[in-house]
Amino acid sequence: QPPPIDFTDRKRYAQRNLYGLYNTITQGVPDTGMASFHEMPAEDRWSLAFYVGKLAASDIQRSGNDADFSNPKLAPLQDIRKLTVMTPAEAEQEFGPEGGEMMAYLRANPAALFSNRSPLEFSLHRLDDVVSAYKTGDHDKAYRLAVEAYLEGFELVEQGLNAVDGELRLEIEHAMTMLRSQIRKGVPVDQLELAVIEIKGKLELARQRLSDRSLSGTAAFASAFFILLREGLEALLVVAALAAFLVKTEHRNNMRYLHYGWIGALAAGFLTWWASVSLIEISGASREITEGVAALTATAVLFYVGFWLHDKTNAAQWRQFIEHNVQKALGSGALWGLSGLSFITVYREVFETILFYQALWAQTDEAGKSMALSGFGTAVGALVILGWLVMRYSMRLPLRQFFSVTGILMFILAVIFAGKGVAALQEAGYIPVSPINF
Repeated sequence: QPPPIDFTDRKRYAQRNLYGLYNTITQGVPDTGMASFHEMPAEDRWSLAFYVGKLAASDIQRSGNDADFSNPKLAPLQDIRKLTVMTPAEAEQEFGPEGGEMMAYLRANPAALFSNRSPLEFSLHRLDDVVSAYKTGDHDKAYRLAVEAYLEGFELVEQGLNAVDGELRLEIEHAMTMLRSQIRKGVPVDQLELAVIEIKGKLELARQRLSDRSLSGTAAFASAFFILLREGLEALLVVAALAAFLVKTEHRNNMRYLHYGWIGALAAGFLTWWASVSLIEISGASREITEGVAALTATAVLFYVGFWLHDKTNAAQWRQFIEHNVQKALGSGALWGLSGLSFITVYREVFETILFYQALWAQTDEAGKSMALSGFGTAVGALVILGWLVMRYSMRLPLRQFFSVTGILMFILAVIFAGKGVAALQEAGYIPVSPINF
């Protein structure tokens, strides 16, 4: 039998790619002591391939001191597919010595591909994949990749960019929406390529605005403040209106059902955050689907509650309701329905807030993180004050005006939630987008 392979041999290291090592581990080598390990999970075989593939690199190379992640020329190497099929010799030939240093570091630290990758870099790479798929005639794949380019990349930095250049954010969002529409229409390849080039130029400009690595302290504070204020205000208005309704109908003792809903939503949001950082990675599509379904469910309930409140604006109808139907209408089933509406409304906003804050956290340095926490605390304080004001002044309204105002508020929120639900499903690619030029 041939002697065991020396995996610290630099010459051999330069000619071996990780995919070849993975296949050898999977299939083994006939007539040698190298048996097949096909029974091992694929994750373990890939881990072993990465481990073996790093042994010939020096400690300095594996430390990543010479790996320049900000060099756009090396961006292709940060694609997991490129990294696994290219040899170190090919990396140095195509990208120079820096390519060899980058490959050595990523073989030793593959987690860097997932934890440090800029969302904008992801979008840029996906847009290249869109063009490649479109050229081969696979329009469905091109459309899916275009959706990923937005959801898994640009959307994660939208709030940060909005704080420093809101107009540019709108331009990029519109351009990426139009790109998906062009794919659906089957425009010529050269027209699609021009659209992608335009979007990539805007993304590069966005990267400059965001300083590529981190947000300024002011931008971090503003982003954290407006994210929570915007998401929290919608949930606050619904919960406050329901609370005021229970008080006005002299059912303050049933307020616990409402509290069950929003407290449960906060607890579920915390578990979602823990799972997203510890157990699973929530994809952009699943995020938008969750938000869309929750928003449309809340819309249906809000319309029902709004019609019910509007029906009670007539004084005679209200007296009849009080005398004959109050216990039936506010029985345990209806109260649990209020609890469910409270849960759905708050959880949707908590879910979206968590994901935006995760993206914001990844874009800030230590100083920016403290400013983001300050923005979060300030937004919480603002929401508490707004909630107190809503409850205080809604209690002063005469009964008929209270139901009229609350019913109108429910209708407005239902329309907003319906729009958000449809928009979320459009962004996930489940509902087509047809832009209208005015």
